[in-house]
Amino acid sequence: MKVTTYIIALINLTLLASFSHAETQYIKDEIRIEMHSGPTTGYRIIRYLKSGDTLNVVSRSNDGKWLKINTKGKEGWIQTQYATPTPIAKALLKKSEQNSTTLTQKNTMLQSQLADVMAELKSVKTLQGSLESRANSLKNKLGAIEKTAHSAISTARSYQLLQEQTELLNVKLEKLEEENKILENDNLEDGIIWGILAVIAGVILTLTIPKMSTQKRKGEW
Repeated sequence: MKVTTYIIALINLTLLASFSHAETQYIKDEIRIEMHSGPTTGYRIIRYLKSGDTLNVVSRSNDGKWLKINTKGKEGWIQTQYATPTPIAKALLKKSEQNSTTLTQKNTMLQSQLADVMAELKSVKTLQGSLESRANSLKNKLGAIEKTAHSAISTARSYQLLQEQTELLNVKLEKLEEENKILENDNLEDGIIWGILAVIAGVILTLTIPKMSTQKRKGEW
């Protein structure tokens, strides 16, 4: 009884404040509440409300003992003492369970997303390892190419030097061939001259020797 008196006094103090039409109330933790078509128990009962039902307050009676409410598509009146501006434990528990379910679903979704991210991260790491391996392979190939290029440059330089030396040797060879031809011509001319001289000497000897033999015979006589 004292509890009921305390509740009524608390409600009466609450009535001194102004309420907007957007105010929300809840059925107290009772078994069943009657919703009437008017602000007295003499009006017909429209429906019964259960503990935790949400009520949209439309207006209040002049004495503040009744609330005109709208709930679940119906409009009617209930006694103010059965309404409270704060959700009851059952409603709070239900809301908490709903929040818990939502959080569980979000947690499951986040875990799934985390698993996807971890799988993607693993794939990225694998790809990174593959790219690093390819980079090292390309680096080694580049080093080999640089060595080959350096060797090729050295070979090209050696080949160019060899060509230059070959050209110089060809020039010297041509010069020697020309000199050899000149020497051959000189030797030929000398041979011809000596041949002519030998022929002349032979002719002279041929002419001279018989005369000398004749003169010798005459002297002997």
